[in-house]
Amino acid sequence: MPESGTRVTQESQSMKLPAPHIVLSLLALSSASGAARISGEGDWTALDRAHRGDLAAMLRWVQRADPIVQPRSNRSAAELVAVLDRAGRFEELGLSSEEGALLVEAVYRRFRLAPRTTDLPATDRSGSPRDSAIQFRAATEIEPIHAVLMRWPFDWASQRTPYSEMVDRLSNSGALIYMWTNTQSQQESAKSYLENRSVPTSHVRWVIEETSTVWIRDYGPNFLHEVGGDGWGLADFHYYNSRPKDDDTPLFVAAATGAPVMNRQSGPKIVYTEGGNLNHDGLGTVAYSERTYGNNQGVDPSVIDQRIRSAFSAGQSIVPEDPSLDGTGHIDMFTKIVSSNTILVGEYDPDETDYQVLEDAAALFEGSTNGAGDPWNVVRIWQPDVYYVFFIFPVVRTYTNSLIVNDQVLLPTYNLPYDATAVAIHEAILPGKTIHSIDASNIIESGGAWHCVTMEFADPTNPD
Repeated sequence: MPESGTRVTQESQSMKLPAPHIVLSLLALSSASGAARISGEGDWTALDRAHRGDLAAMLRWVQRADPIVQPRSNRSAAELVAVLDRAGRFEELGLSSEEGALLVEAVYRRFRLAPRTTDLPATDRSGSPRDSAIQFRAATEIEPIHAVLMRWPFDWASQRTPYSEMVDRLSNSGALIYMWTNTQSQQESAKSYLENRSVPTSHVRWVIEETSTVWIRDYGPNFLHEVGGDGWGLADFHYYNSRPKDDDTPLFVAAATGAPVMNRQSGPKIVYTEGGNLNHDGLGTVAYSERTYGNNQGVDPSVIDQRIRSAFSAGQSIVPEDPSLDGTGHIDMFTKIVSSNTILVGEYDPDETDYQVLEDAAALFEGSTNGAGDPWNVVRIWQPDVYYVFFIFPVVRTYTNSLIVNDQVLLPTYNLPYDATAVAIHEAILPGKTIHSIDASNIIESGGAWHCVTMEFADPTNPD
């Protein structure tokens, strides 16, 4: 078996951020009030061009524009400054590195973005369960799916239409949907919204439990199959400390169902990672990006590998470098395992910052095998050029962030000519499945699409 999980090191850079009083003084230059309706690549690209070299104008737009909703990334301001400086983004904007740092800090203050996970104290989980003695393997998206977990966007109005489309498309999948809301009134509002649009809901089951965001892929339970049996359990990893309500979701599911738990949320085997950065072939391979190592600073990567593999009884890890411009670094933003030996890998135009990262990822899988020792069939799919919102947040559009539920596939699309090609590629590699294009142009600006807002439960009692 070829060596997997080779870590590509990259010299880290850090830049001193400006003093808070300087940022506040610059923000005071803004005379505009209220929010401006700015959205999409066209609007932000036009602003880039119109205000090149004019930091004061950029800061005014930062104050005026609608905020980013529920950003998926936990990247710190200092980390983003270093990434953008290396990528030449500040030069593109006609700004010095110092001015770029001022702009980044201003945006973070405007949206009160949280510091990265490891900058905060861990949630007290002294009462969390020990690992189950049962041997489990990962339940995968490519197996028969019994149910899908979702969290209704009661606090994100623009996502209710695509959510209703997902509920509608999955009505023919044979799977249930467990839909989270925080309150009974939110549940009734969601039911009315779907009913008013004639969306079937006989397959929807409603759950009231408090959460903070829609990204249930990242904080929800990772479902497991009992090895050699028909039991199931779940793996619980440590999500962002800044979102403790979300991080409680796996234990809520475990308590409600009595499911045994593989605990990576706390204790000696703790791993800071998210479900969007875990991908499986069902045969003993788990894939995740190197961002996992950065989120577990002070722990040797080989130890992190062992902790992750042991949660899934996995025999090997495949660990590509993560694209620098993607705020999450999640593997579901540039790859997707679509069968036990076939993987989609994104492909950028050569002039894109992360072009070589995706080429290296494809080469890593081409030189590896799946859990059965068979070579990977690597299929490439183009990723649209990155653009920026608020001048400094990269928007990484991807066709790999889809959801497969039995014979139905929810594919993120972006109102681009290439959408049709992306559909055709999925039809070719997923014969017999229905591909549903759902516009992800809005949600992708927050860092994710349809895979990120869903978590599937593969039923171990169904035959493979």
